[in-house]
Amino acid sequence: MNLEKMKEKLIPILNNSNLSIYSIRTKKEFGEKIVEILIDTEIMDINDLEKIHLEYIDTLTDDEMDPDYFLELSSVGAERPLKTKEDVIKAVGKYVYLESQKLKGFGTLLSFVDDILLLEINEKGRIRKIEIKFDDAKKMRTAIKF
Repeated sequence: MNLEKMKEKLIPILNNSNLSIYSIRTKKEFGEKIVEILIDTEIMDINDLEKIHLEYIDTLTDDEMDPDYFLELSSVGAERPLKTKEDVIKAVGKYVYLESQKLKGFGTLLSFVDDILLLEINEKGRIRKIEIKFDDAKKMRTAIKF
């Protein structure tokens, strides 16, 4: 099974809907072998996802998709991990969850300049801004504000 070849076949299908691949990997869950493909979008209608899935499955041969694997196609969703600096730049202006020595909680990412995250947080009703170095952020993701 060739993940790169699978990726090449999916890209044109996603381009028709102005979508892209977030990640593609193999995994094992509950004893089943799975190819997991995440599409880079926050919101996707199940009918649109099914249409893409069916169109994509029709393009794959047994050489490209091992019959012992299940195909799992889904969207990254609204709460996506922020692993790279590029991910953080795209998240400026959004509500995020962050874990570091300074903060374990939620805030709005105001800016990301010179590897410094500037967050606006609500601390017991008091709004304040804090700076955190990118390298000090142990875990970071976008979040939904209720």
